[in-house]
Amino acid sequence: MWVRSKTNLLVHLIAAGVLFWAFTSGALAYHDSSVIAWKATGEIAVDGNLDEWNKVSFVRLDREEQLFRDANQWFGESDLSASVYIMWDETNLYIAAEVIDDTPLMYREGFPPDLADSLILYLGFDPDADPHRTDYLPRDFRIILIIDDYYFNTCIDRSMVADPMGIETIGDYGDDQAFDGYEAAVSIIDGGSYAFEAKIPWSNFSSDQIPVFVPADGVEIGFCVEMSDLDFPCPGVATPGICWTGSGECNSNPSQWGVLTFRDGGLQ
Repeated sequence: MWVRSKTNLLVHLIAAGVLFWAFTSGALAYHDSSVIAWKATGEIAVDGNLDEWNKVSFVRLDREEQLFRDANQWFGESDLSASVYIMWDETNLYIAAEVIDDTPLMYREGFPPDLADSLILYLGFDPDADPHRTDYLPRDFRIILIIDDYYFNTCIDRSMVADPMGIETIGDYGDDQAFDGYEAAVSIIDGGSYAFEAKIPWSNFSSDQIPVFVPADGVEIGFCVEMSDLDFPCPGVATPGICWTGSGECNSNPSQWGVLTFRDGGLQ
C-alpha cells in the first residue's frame, strides 16, 4: 500500500511538473496577438492614399496598458493612437497607418529615431525560429521609420544581434536612409490625423549570409509594432512609446512579439 501511494505521488508530481513547464514555456512564447498581412494583387502607389489597401486585419494602438515609456505624458487616443496595416508582394513589404496625433510629424535631428514621431517594426524572418527564444537570431530585425513630411529617415537596429551576418546597425542617430528602394508618404487628413504609407524591398533584409525572405500564403513569422510620439522637438522632452503587445522588452526579447501571418487575400 505504501509503494502504491508513493507511485501515485510521483505520478502527480511529474504531471504537475509537465503542466508547470507548459505554462511557463507558453508564457515565454510569442504573444497571442496576431495580424494578417494581405497580398497585393495590383500596384500599391506609395502616396499616402490608402484606398487600395485591404484593411480587414490591423494592429490597433490605443490603450493605456500598451504604453511602455513615458506613460504619464500620454493623454489618450487624441494624443496618439493608430491602426497599422501590413501588405506584401513577392518584391516588397508594405506598411500603412492611420494615425491620430495632436502634434504630428515631429522630428528631432541627431537624436535616436525611436525618440521622434516614428513607427517601429519587429520582424523575425525565419518562420522556423523558436517562438520561445529570448535572444535575437541573425534573421530578427528591429526597424524604425521616422514619420515626418520631408526626410522619412529610417534605421535598421541590429545592436541586439550577436551575429549580424553582414547586416549591421545603420541610422541609429536618425540621420540616415537605411533601405535601398524605400518609399514613404504622408497625407494629412485634418490637423490631428494623417495617413502614413511606406514600401521596403525584401532585399534589404538579406546579405551574402542571409537569404532573401520569400513570403507565401500561410507563412507565419514573429512580429510586433510600436509607435513613438514626440510633441516638442527639444532635447529631454518625453516621448511616449506604445506597443501592440504592451511589452517594453520587444527590443531585447523576441518572445514578447506577436505573430504576422501572410495571406493571399488580394486587395480589398
